[in-house]
Amino acid sequence: MKSIQLLPGNGQEIYVDTDALYIKPEWINTELQCINFPDIPISQSNPVYEAYKELFKCLYINNYKVVTDSSLVQDGAFFLTPCLDKHINNTKEDYDLNKKNKIDFYLNSEGITEPFSVSFPVDAFPINLPNLPFVLKNEESQGGMEKFLIKTSEQLSILKRFYDEINQYARQKTIETVKSKWACFPDLEFDEEGYSNKGIYVNFIDYKKVFHQNVRIQSFVKTPTKYNTSLRVLTSSSGDILAASLKYLEPSPNILEKYCGLFDKYLSDPLSPYFLGSESIISNTVAGGNSILLEKDSYSELEQEILKAHGINPNNATVPADVAKACIKIASNCSREIGAICGLDFIYDEEEQAWKYLEEHEYPMLYSYAEKFNLPYAPLENDFFNASQLLDLRVRIHALYLTMKKKQIFNLETQKSLKLFEK
Repeated sequence: MKSIQLLPGNGQEIYVDTDALYIKPEWINTELQCINFPDIPISQSNPVYEAYKELFKCLYINNYKVVTDSSLVQDGAFFLTPCLDKHINNTKEDYDLNKKNKIDFYLNSEGITEPFSVSFPVDAFPINLPNLPFVLKNEESQGGMEKFLIKTSEQLSILKRFYDEINQYARQKTIETVKSKWACFPDLEFDEEGYSNKGIYVNFIDYKKVFHQNVRIQSFVKTPTKYNTSLRVLTSSSGDILAASLKYLEPSPNILEKYCGLFDKYLSDPLSPYFLGSESIISNTVAGGNSILLEKDSYSELEQEILKAHGINPNNATVPADVAKACIKIASNCSREIGAICGLDFIYDEEEQAWKYLEEHEYPMLYSYAEKFNLPYAPLENDFFNASQLLDLRVRIHALYLTMKKKQIFNLETQKSLKLFEK
């Protein structure tokens, strides 16, 4: 990353969650209000570590105050990362609920709703389901993965059976795999907690707990055109929309070459007894979808057709007004919960001719930003993990710059007003 340029901090607080970055508590120098990164030889370091090292050095030099204790951070701080406020939120569920309530408030202020949704109760399958078809989605999965379209009563029956049986089935499969690996122990046995008589431990996943915490059922929204589409808006806590794009991908069977999620290896694998045979509803770029960057000078004929079908003028392709206002309100007023940037996803309801809210990401994929600013961002490259983290850092610094620029302008205007008043 090129040398970081920052505006003067003038004592501005910067909150960072040490669990989210390349920071350890012992590196924090509370007296100097800075973070002292150990000097690791370049051969043992990596570009991300070096970039964070440079950033915090620049913050200190430019008179920013770094805060890592959520109980001490002020609301006027710039939240580089989300502030989980562990002293307030007893559990992650508390944090998620508080964040959702705030987001809902600002969505409602612009008349934007979300499709009818239900969560999984503790250790029970939901009763009041949306009408078929509906979408089952794991909200912790990235890149639009682990979303399953349930269209038929047969698929719903499989899903219910999966919910009832998966803990025992996955446990048995895990034990079979481990016993095969450790065939030298023919008498290998495991207890309910995953401990064995041979000192081997297995972590059994409680799928019902995951269902309760992360999985929701949501009404299916029919979008215009033959494609799966969604709108991604990347917004800064400075109150700026950094980039936006309309994603589109033609529907296909929900069968993957590689199963890496908690649910897709059972629900998308034709060899699984719980195979749903569901149709993919993914539109994300990371999953092979196409991206129509908004605010470009020109578009192809196909892109123009898709934009028009979604109520967006190809000659002035901007984020729809109600969506833009909602995004700015959310990013500006929920910075403590979300951090410096957030990716907000919306879907266009063809029947109601209106945009509906889908979900929010504190650590969004940044294809739209990379395209807008002509930055490399190729998921197939070997160093994509580092590249994505460096780009994420760049965008957060961009948000900081915009925030400080606006404060600088506000202070100048205040000074001018005071001088006029004195005259």
